[in-house]
Amino acid sequence: MNRRILSCLLMLLIASCGNKNQEQEAEHPAYHNPFVQPLTDSVRNNPGNARYYIMRSEALLGVHEDSLALKDAQKALQLDSTNLQYRYTVGYLQLSLKKYPEAIATLQKILQADAGNQNARFLLISAYLDTRRVAEAQDLVDEVFKAYPDHPQAWFLQAQIKAARKDRAGAIVIAQKLLASDPIDYEVSYQLADWYRDDNNPEAIRQYEKTFRIDTNDVGPLFDIGNIYEYQKQWKQAKAAYRECVLQDPDYTEAYVQIGKILLHQDSADKALRQFNIAISTSPVDAEAYFNKGLCFEKLGLKDSALNAFRQALVFDETLKEARERGQKLQNERSSK
Repeated sequence: MNRRILSCLLMLLIASCGNKNQEQEAEHPAYHNPFVQPLTDSVRNNPGNARYYIMRSEALLGVHEDSLALKDAQKALQLDSTNLQYRYTVGYLQLSLKKYPEAIATLQKILQADAGNQNARFLLISAYLDTRRVAEAQDLVDEVFKAYPDHPQAWFLQAQIKAARKDRAGAIVIAQKLLASDPIDYEVSYQLADWYRDDNNPEAIRQYEKTFRIDTNDVGPLFDIGNIYEYQKQWKQAKAAYRECVLQDPDYTEAYVQIGKILLHQDSADKALRQFNIAISTSPVDAEAYFNKGLCFEKLGLKDSALNAFRQALVFDETLKEARERGQKLQNERSSK
C-alpha cells in the first residue's frame, strides 16, 4: 500500500505472548525511547489495561516501530475484543506491514460488525488494490458512491482503480479534478506527480514541487525530483535536488547514497566516500551505503577496506549478490598471495 496513504489514517500499541517473550521484548530499545518510556512504565504497572497498550502503540508508531506497535495493538484488542477502534488499528498496522491476508480478515470483520465504517472500508479497498483484487475494490467503492456520490476519498480510490486497470489517463483526470477542488490535498498531489513521472510528463517536477510546498516536513518529493534528473542523466540537477533534500532533512539517508553514487559514476571516489560515510552516520544499518563504500575503496585501491565494507553490507542484507561476489573475489586474491 502507498505509504503516504497509510500515514494519514491512524495510530496505535504492542502485545506479548508469555513471560519469556515479555522479558525479551522489554529489552527492545524502542520501549525506552524518551517518547515511549512513560507508556512502557504504565504498561508494566497496569498490564491488564488495554488503553495503555493502544497508547504505547501510537507512540511506537511515532518512532517508526510498526512491528512493535502491531503487537501492542493486538494486545489491546485481546484485552478488549469488542473495541472496533482497536481492531481498526490492528488492521491498519497489518496493512502497513504488508500482512495482507491478516489485514483483509481484520477489516472484513469490522465491516461485519459495523457496515457503515467507511474508514475500514477504505483500508480494505486499499488492501484489495495492493493484492490486485481490483473487482472487489471496485465493488466496495461503488458501495460508498451509493451513499456519498461526491466523497473525495472514494474518488481518489476510484482513480487508483483506473490506474490498476491501465487507464492512467482516466486516473489523472480524476486526480486533477480533486486538486481543483482541494489544491492542498497532499495524497492526491503526490499521486498525481507519480503518475506524471510514470508518463514521462514534464509536469512531474512541478507537481512534486507543489507537493513539497503542501507539507515541507516530507522531503520525499524533492528526492523524487532528484530521481527524475538522475534517470535523465542530468547529473548536476540531480545532485542539486538531492542536496536540497538533505538541506531540508539532514537525516535523509537515501539522498546521501544517491549523491555518492553519482560522484562515484563521475570518478570522484574520494568525494563519493564522504557521502556514503554520512549516509552510514544517519543510518548505521544501511547495507547499500556499505556496499557503495566498498566500491569506493576498490577504486582507491584499498582492497582490505573494500572487503570489510562488502562484508558489513552482507551483515545488514545477506541478499546483496554483488557484494558477496566482489567480497569473494577480493578474498580469493588475498588468499592467493
